[in-house]
Amino acid sequence: MPTRLLAFIACALWLIGAQAATAADAPVAATATSPIPTADITARADADEQFVQAAMRRVASAEELQRSKDVLARQSAAVEALSSLSTGTDLAALPVRRLESLQRHWQLYARELADGRARLSRTTHAHAEDAASLAARRSDWQATRAASTELAAALQQRIDELIAQIEQAEQRVAQPLAELLDLGRKASVLAAEVDAGQAAVQTQVEELDRRLLSMDSPALWQGAAAGRASETANASLRKSLAIETAFARDHDAANAPVLRVLVAVGLVLLPLLFWLRHRAGQLIAQGHASAASLQALTRPWAAWLVLLALGAVVFDFQGPAIRQQAAMLLAWVPVLRLLPERILQAVGPWAYLSAVFYFLNVLASLLLGNEFLYRSMLLAMDLSMAGTLVWLVARARRAAGTADAPSSPTPMIYLLGAASAVLAAAAVSNLLGNLSLSAMLTSAVLDTSYLALVMYAGATVLVALFRVLLARPGPARPGARNTSSLIDAGARIGRTLMAVACVVIGLQAFRIYRPLSDFLLAILSYGFTIGVVSLSLGNIAAFVAAAFLAFWLARTIRMLLAEDILPSLALTRGVGNSISTLTYYTILLVGLLSALAVLGFPIGQLAIVFGALGVGIGFGLQDVVKNFVAGLILMFERPIQPGDVVDVAGMSGTVRQIGMRATIVTTFEGADVVVPNGMLLADKLVNWTLRGTRRRIDINVSTGPDVPPRTTIELLLAIARGVDGVATVPEPAALMTGLTAGALDFSLRAWTTDSVSWVVVRSNLAVAVREGLAEAGIEVPRPQSDLHLRGLSAEFAQALAGKEPAAPS
Repeated sequence: MPTRLLAFIACALWLIGAQAATAADAPVAATATSPIPTADITARADADEQFVQAAMRRVASAEELQRSKDVLARQSAAVEALSSLSTGTDLAALPVRRLESLQRHWQLYARELADGRARLSRTTHAHAEDAASLAARRSDWQATRAASTELAAALQQRIDELIAQIEQAEQRVAQPLAELLDLGRKASVLAAEVDAGQAAVQTQVEELDRRLLSMDSPALWQGAAAGRASETANASLRKSLAIETAFARDHDAANAPVLRVLVAVGLVLLPLLFWLRHRAGQLIAQGHASAASLQALTRPWAAWLVLLALGAVVFDFQGPAIRQQAAMLLAWVPVLRLLPERILQAVGPWAYLSAVFYFLNVLASLLLGNEFLYRSMLLAMDLSMAGTLVWLVARARRAAGTADAPSSPTPMIYLLGAASAVLAAAAVSNLLGNLSLSAMLTSAVLDTSYLALVMYAGATVLVALFRVLLARPGPARPGARNTSSLIDAGARIGRTLMAVACVVIGLQAFRIYRPLSDFLLAILSYGFTIGVVSLSLGNIAAFVAAAFLAFWLARTIRMLLAEDILPSLALTRGVGNSISTLTYYTILLVGLLSALAVLGFPIGQLAIVFGALGVGIGFGLQDVVKNFVAGLILMFERPIQPGDVVDVAGMSGTVRQIGMRATIVTTFEGADVVVPNGMLLADKLVNWTLRGTRRRIDINVSTGPDVPPRTTIELLLAIARGVDGVATVPEPAALMTGLTAGALDFSLRAWTTDSVSWVVVRSNLAVAVREGLAEAGIEVPRPQSDLHLRGLSAEFAQALAGKEPAAPS
């Protein structure tokens, strides 16, 4: 009975998890049995016995169960410790940075608990399926045993043995299944506790956001007389450090593989930067790069520390806030070493004072023991920073008014002026009693400005690093002519991404990122229906962004392959163009399909759409399809290649580009002619440079009949051998081609060498033949013709003949 009861419970749980039609009918459906036909008993028994053995093997491997117990116990202890830390601390007394650390800590536990519950659910589901299947099989065999009274003794014994094996397997499965169900219940309780902790911290953060627009403290001149009770600075510091230390420990444990990779990269990066400094010096000496563009690599220690600081900030983006602040402070001196001189001149002493104010603000946020002292220190900082920025604005205006100002500093003036106005507002809020707003504005200005300097220095190091890695010392290669433009494009993209990151961090610092993002999400989530298609503004925006990214990525990769990577490889001429073109269209196709998927279009239905349009495409777009297929043939067979000199469609020119639909031929007159690919395959095509650039030149020469033919042939051969661009293999040939009245006809035939202009060689050869014949005294006969005159008088005929006319009688 206990075994059957456990099996029934397992079956019921499995059916509930599978969402049966009704809870009342589920056990009936699960326990419905029917006797097994006698002819199938042997085969069915063998199959069920194999299943029983497999189920027992799965139960026997208890490592997963023990691992789940250990993980859940560790998570329970961690959640309990964080709960005690949160409940034992007055959340209202914590600054927003500590609350954000607590919130991220709870989110870390929520993610880990969600992963553990998912693994636990899969294991429980597998055991429940085994229990349900075993119960169903046992019921079938019991029904068969009860209904078959005339079975052979061997079959009855086989059935009894199998039923005993199934019951034994059910007992083995029941115990871990019960433990897994108990673990699932505990995990659910723990998840509820984590949700409650997140909700408490989120409520306090929202409360602080609401306090930004209300007076939460007495006026500053009343703070000293009020003498509000507050905890000591040591107690506040201990609470803050306890929160941050616990979060740092758990964050590092959860991201241990990533942390190990970052440490390894940091250790390898230092010698790499020293090697890059040497390489940068070589590039500067050879004129491949300017000293200003690679200045960051001349200071490898500073570059290394800045990159480490940025890596720490990225690693701790969802980690403890105090460690991010510490990494930023450690990067202060390296940042000053790496910032360009023009930036230092623009921001002036703010580049040096920002770190001091940043450190004082972090220290003040940790030492919240005496509110009056904290507010007084905050006011002094605000006034000092505002005065410094006002002085910088005035200095920038005077510099902009001078004739030798390098450029207009209007954007910098606006930024400095806006920052000084924000700091002035923070000082006024502090005086009037809005401490939350004052602390937020001060921290936001410091965080944004200081982080912008650090990220700018980091971007300078990364751009210089990629310039050195992609540059090639030695003579410049024609294929690498766009390497610099690619680096510049990558630098612009990197700076744009960093600017976007600075804007996002600034919005978060000013506490407007969350409401702004919620507002944008509400707009992008607005949906509408067109026929049977449901769309939203977010889907449309994602589709446009994905399509633009696909076109940009395809074009960039095609340029990179065609002009930098493939020319450096030992490939047959024309293979690089085919690879780059096919890669371009492949990336474009995949990108557009991805954009359609983002839009919400079912990609699986494209086959139906293409099948429906197949007939229409075949009849209505025959020329387009023919040209497209012809383009594919040209890509793979390569009868013509970019740069070939061809005769097609009654014109001569150079192939400039081979596309999927048409080929562009540039004539020698400078016109670009678009020739459909189908025409290139259907008509006769003459390619003068398919196998090489050599070309035969024929020059016809005539001499007088008195000149010996062999003398003329030897002279022509000697002249041809002395002309630059005429190949020696095969040798030039001179042939006598005709014997006409008054002249001997010869033909001089010569081949040009590779990579020369045959038109120029033919002109030089013709000039050399004319000059050589003149120097040898061989006259080129002029064309002769007979003139027959009729009806002339006798006197005029005698005068033409050179005779004196007869005297008159």
